[in-house]
Parts: sequence; C-alpha cells; structure tokens
Amino acid sequence: MQEQKDEIKQPIFDFDPTRVIIYGGGGLSKMIIEAVRVLGIYQIEGIVDDSMEKGTDVIGSPVLGGAEILPQLYARGIRMAVNSVGGIGDFQVRLNVFHTLANAGFVCPAIVHPTAHVDPSARLAPGVLVLAQSYVSGNARVGMGTLINNSVVVSHDNVIGVCVNLSPGAMLAGDVVIDDYAQLGMNVNVNIGVHIGKYARIANGATIKGNVPQGGRVYAGTVWPPRDLPKPRTV
Repeated sequence: MQEQKDEIKQPIFDFDPTRVIIYGGGGLSKMIIEAVRVLGIYQIEGIVDDSMEKGTDVIGSPVLGGAEILPQLYARGIRMAVNSVGGIGDFQVRLNVFHTLANAGFVCPAIVHPTAHVDPSARLAPGVLVLAQSYVSGNARVGMGTLINNSVVVSHDNVIGVCVNLSPGAMLAGDVVIDDYAQLGMNVNVNIGVHIGKYARIANGATIKGNVPQGGRVYAGTVWPPRDLPKPRTV
C-alpha cells in the first residue's frame, strides 16, 4: 500500500494588498495621491469622499462614492486605504475616518514619500503619513494616524502620539514628547525635551521653549512660555 503524503495547504487570499483607496478628496488628498503614485507600491482604485459627486476627477483618480460604498469595495478584494482627511482645527474629523475604515475592514498602511527619510530604528504606526523632504530620526516613535507634512524634522527619541498634525516646516529637537491629537502649525520650533500636552494647538511660527499643558493654545509667532518684556533702558 502506497503511503499517502500530507498535502501542504497554501493560504488563500481574497484580496490584493497592492490595491488601495484614498479616503477624502480635498487639498491634502492631492499630496497623498502624488506620494502614493511616486512610491510605486500601490495602485489607486479611486477616491471615497462623503461630500463630492461620484465621478469627480481628483488629479486623475475618480471619486467612487461616499462611505456607503466601502462594503462594495471590500467585496471586490480591496482592503487597503489611506486617510487623506487632514482634520486641521478638528482632529476628530480625521480620527472618525480611521474608525469608519476599521469598522469596514480596511487597513491603513504607513505611507512615506520617497524623498522623505525614516531612520531604521524609528517606528511608524499604521496610518502615519510622512510627506516629501521630511526626516524622522533615530529611535523616534510616531503614533497611529499622525500626519507629518512636508519638510518636517522629527529628531531622535521623539515620542509622537495618535493623530498628531505636524504642519510643513515644523522642527522638533530631540527627546520631544507630543501627546495625542495635538496640532502644530507651519514652521513651529520645539526645543529639546519639551512635552506638548494632549489636544494642544500651536499656531504658525511659534517657538516652544517649555512644556505646553493639555489643551494649551500658543498664538502665531509667539514664544512659549510667555515672558515679561524687558524694562526700557534709561540713559
């Protein structure tokens, strides 16, 4: 009697990991679409947007419909999605999109523009976006859904929370901690070892020399913490 050999069963995949949708068709989506295209890993199937008309062209990618179309896309074997809703001024808008995608069974990969650099010891959570010319340095940790816009520097040992928004030109020195949902404007400079609290908002061009409390607000072009103006000199 011939001995029967055990068959090695191959896993069956019902999806293509290279097919991706972009959720959100606004201004940020144009930057994301270009980044995904030049990255060359994913094929963009189209845009999902809850307020744009179906068929609208977004720099060569069509709007497929709103959130209601996600089950159909899932059934077609699409499982990957990129959240291009920025949520400037309201982190909850961006966070809600991640919940919508997760509930529909979609996975959000980290996207790193080819002209950006992420050191091998740095770690990016799912849904992180690192756009052109940005740098994420050694041992940095970046939380789920954080947006690192163009020309941002995230220095060594930084710990960035969930859905943080780092606008173009933001510069973070080493050992900076930014808690969940904080938003930093363009060209913000953060000194070494500073801790920025949850929900904080730092406006364009501010210089942060000390810790910012949870929910703190720092105005554009100012230095934090506030300091008294020097007394006028007398002759």
